[in-house]
Amino acid sequence: MQELDRYSKAEAVAEAMLFAAGDVVSLEDLAMVLTLKYKEVEKVMDRLEARYEAQNGGIMLRRVDKGYQLSTRPELHEDMRVYFEETSTAPLSRAALETLTIIAYNQPITRGGLEIIRGVNSDSVLAKLVERGLVCEKGRSESPGRPMLYGTTELFLKSTGLSSLADLEKYDPGIPAPENTPDEEV
Repeated sequence: MQELDRYSKAEAVAEAMLFAAGDVVSLEDLAMVLTLKYKEVEKVMDRLEARYEAQNGGIMLRRVDKGYQLSTRPELHEDMRVYFEETSTAPLSRAALETLTIIAYNQPITRGGLEIIRGVNSDSVLAKLVERGLVCEKGRSESPGRPMLYGTTELFLKSTGLSSLADLEKYDPGIPAPENTPDEEV
């Protein structure tokens, strides 16, 4: 284990890249960032994989197709199931659905614009939608104070079965689309 104690620069960069990506990182991308040949990258990844295996912790390095990904160990999935099922399957409240619909049809929209349409303070509902990954910040408005603009995410599209925001006109959420819907995203 002595040899595994210190990370090489390449191992540290590869691990940071995998962590930051949160998804599969291709061998090609790793080679580009590490400025190494594929065979050298595979050796770096073998050393990282050995580190995680030796630690027997909650995280492992997986080879996925022609890439790599950090993931939780399968034997721990049951231990985490309760947390992830509760947070990911809890239904949205009526206020959250209303807020999400307004954002979808008026994006990008400021919190103030959202509150004008809803007629109530929307801070907590908006924060919950951001936390759930259905809404994200889309830049800043050019209006005084440069308030944050919000819009829907790819997860919103997946969750509603929409292919793109252009499909919103076909989608009937029960609330008519406002006439001032912008034509493009920020």
